[in-house]
Amino acid sequence: MSRRVSVPELIGRRNELTLLAGALADATAGTGRLVLVEGDAGVGKTRLVQEFVDRAARDGATVLSGGCPQLEADIPYAAFDEALPGSFFVGTGDRATEFRRVADTIANAGHPVVLLLEDLHWADASTRDLFVFLQRALRHVPVLQVGTHRTGEVGGDHPVAGMVAELARLPHAERLRLAPLTPVETTALARGLLGVEPGREMVRVLLSRAEGNPFFTEELIAAWPARGEVPQTVREVVITRLARLTEGARQLSRLASVIGRTVSHDLLADLAELSEVDIGGSVRDLVHHGQLVTTGDDGYAFRHELIREAIYADLLPGERRAAHARVAKLLAARPTPVAELAHHWDAAGEVDQALVASVRAGESAGAAFAHAEAHAHYERALRRWREASSPAAALTGLDLDTLLERAAAAASIASRNRRAVELTQERLALLDPVTSPEKAALAYAELAHRAWASADWPLARSANLRALELIPADSPSRVAIMAHRAGLAMLSSRHRDALRFARELLPVASAAGDTMSYARGVMVQAISLIGTGHVQEGLSCMRQHLALANETRVPRMLGVNYANHPEALVWVDRPEEALALAREGIARASEFGIDFYLLLIVGNQVRALAELHRWDEALDTTNDPADQGADAFTRLPADLTRADVHLKRGDLAAAGALLDASAAVLTGQDDVQFGTELSALQALLALRESRWQDARAAVREGLRVALSADNQHRAARVVSVGVRVEADAGLPDGLARADEILAAGSAYLAALEADGAVLLPRTLRFLTLARAERSRLLTPSPAAWASVAEIAAHDRHLLGYARFRQAEALLLSRGSRQQAVTALAESTAIATALEATPLVSEVRALAERARVTLPAVPVVPVSTDPHGLTAREAEVLALVGRGLTNGEIAEELFISTKTASVHVSNILRKLGLKSRIQAAAVAQRRISP
Repeated sequence: MSRRVSVPELIGRRNELTLLAGALADATAGTGRLVLVEGDAGVGKTRLVQEFVDRAARDGATVLSGGCPQLEADIPYAAFDEALPGSFFVGTGDRATEFRRVADTIANAGHPVVLLLEDLHWADASTRDLFVFLQRALRHVPVLQVGTHRTGEVGGDHPVAGMVAELARLPHAERLRLAPLTPVETTALARGLLGVEPGREMVRVLLSRAEGNPFFTEELIAAWPARGEVPQTVREVVITRLARLTEGARQLSRLASVIGRTVSHDLLADLAELSEVDIGGSVRDLVHHGQLVTTGDDGYAFRHELIREAIYADLLPGERRAAHARVAKLLAARPTPVAELAHHWDAAGEVDQALVASVRAGESAGAAFAHAEAHAHYERALRRWREASSPAAALTGLDLDTLLERAAAAASIASRNRRAVELTQERLALLDPVTSPEKAALAYAELAHRAWASADWPLARSANLRALELIPADSPSRVAIMAHRAGLAMLSSRHRDALRFARELLPVASAAGDTMSYARGVMVQAISLIGTGHVQEGLSCMRQHLALANETRVPRMLGVNYANHPEALVWVDRPEEALALAREGIARASEFGIDFYLLLIVGNQVRALAELHRWDEALDTTNDPADQGADAFTRLPADLTRADVHLKRGDLAAAGALLDASAAVLTGQDDVQFGTELSALQALLALRESRWQDARAAVREGLRVALSADNQHRAARVVSVGVRVEADAGLPDGLARADEILAAGSAYLAALEADGAVLLPRTLRFLTLARAERSRLLTPSPAAWASVAEIAAHDRHLLGYARFRQAEALLLSRGSRQQAVTALAESTAIATALEATPLVSEVRALAERARVTLPAVPVVPVSTDPHGLTAREAEVLALVGRGLTNGEIAEELFISTKTASVHVSNILRKLGLKSRIQAAAVAQRRISP
């Protein structure tokens, strides 16, 4: 938790203090800032930020500080609860409403405000979610947020590592890594502590043992022996120093280490009395020897968390259990977070008390919308259930079925859906569908939802079917199960089934007055009508759904519309409308708390920008939400679209990274909507890298999934890519394979048409493209490519590609050379404007082979910059090095501020940097290598 400690003068941290002061100045001017302070344990993070907040408070800033405790099962929002005592979750509204209320409380606390959160490496999931939320909510208010964490405890798979990586790339964030002390600084620290110049041998040992760690250096100096060996590790140092204290002080320190970093005087006194220890002399001994420090008027804290950890680690198992039991008994008699109590009872091995406290902790966490923590508490309760000495149901007041459902529900809301499926299946194993058909039906309905959320489509459909079989006809829950059946069919692109289910659902939902189920039926109709080519009818349903959402102002309904409506507009070649609607949804996200859908809506904005050929804006990730708690699926629309743009621009490394991340989410899940696009892009990447068999494998996988559903334009896209793979590869069996792919796709589309579907213009473009690609394996056909060009006005990159292939076919078939030159000129102009480097290169190569002189047009320069920067990006980097803002760069180069921002984002990405300060340093090195 946060604490006040007495420390010697800071050594070697002047630059870091200056950076923090600059960030506070920005915040004071109204630009919210975030500084993430990181480093090894003991490197001086707490000392640095304490010195900074003391200075900030003296200068008039309001300082709110809290820390994350180290517990097996977390106390939800503990750090914020400490920073905002008495004003945290009031338990009304929903989580988004509460998050906004907390943001308003912080923003209104002063001018400026410094929010300090320490030990984020121990942050619970809800604290992480709120911290991420605040970055957007406090972006334009005078608040400086500072977080500290240990680098050694947040490896690549640690949730905090992902959160830090996401937050660090935000434009208002700075990542401040504290380096170890230099030899000169270590010597200065020793001199300050000793009051005299340290001897050479001491300095040598300090440098070799402490390696520049200030805490270890101080402890080594304090434990320096009059004779004998110098301790080797931090733990040895702490235990060596502890051995010099009285037995009472040692025993009290062990008990205090069980409680945590801080402890109140009253609790410590009660522990001392319970353990027959002299509180006055023992505490004074601990303070005098630097193990404890005072914290205000009523408590103590270990001078450093490493001291507490070393003492706790030195306890024997029996000592540890006994100490936790003593602490739990005392805490149970005073106001204590139930999660903390559950932790101590569990660590003490007191099964019955741990079971009861864990259930109550789960209830408390759930009421505070801390679902990940609730899940952890319920899991512990399940672990203790069968070990209880008394009937567990009598102890807790609930049966095992209820506990399993609570655990599964919490897991599902916390996006741990695979575990939610397992828990629900455990539940179903205990339920008898004969004696409790409705209860079993509702459990199957939950299983269907959770299986869908974990992308297990077969299980989702079978569980939903079983729920409908079991649910009584007169049950009010039957409508919601019918709505979920329709939604599952739509989401798995089984549009014909979805339409049938929706038409069955709508009159039933209307009669029952079930607005949410009715709205779901309308949305299913909208998507599936558009998916089957009945565009105007589908868009009418989509507008009806949006009107219903605006009328009811139900956040989830609004989120669903903004996540689906713009996407559907992209399908039907209306990207301008899609972009406007997506931006409207982004603007309303904070107002209505639809943050769960925000990444999907941002993905729709990226799609629309890409369709409008505003590729720089589509690739700009500056304002992406940094939400580590978001379901990984919600990142797919933006990631896949950006991968496509990177491929078209020739940045294969960037495309590959995004595709790998998407594959980690989608592999093995038979997802039609995103999985088929992933397959198409994987095939195109493999083509670029001449990996013919990999490209073929990707096409096979895409076709297997696409042809099993009703998503016509996704299927046609994979067909066109598949035929192109064969044309590019030029393998002996290429024509046969191309014919097989084209025949399968044509038959699939014909079957849809026979069942009443109308082919979308997008579908027809891909089908026409596939036939033109096939012509490359036979006699060159300029007419086939002219047909593609005729319907490609909406897709300028496709138009440029079609003109290139048309020119190639004209030259190969000895057609009109002038027409070929005209087609090549048009293609190169389009590719140059889009900065589509691969297409520019192909056009130039063809022109050179055919000895065609193209009209003078601007060309995309091949970068010779050592960092791969374009000429414009190099100019921008130089101006960043001079300290210019985006607005000043825009004025200097006669471009818009937005364009300057995009260039800066591209520079940071290419150089692998996280901040403008780092970029400025690189710029200076480029000038003076």
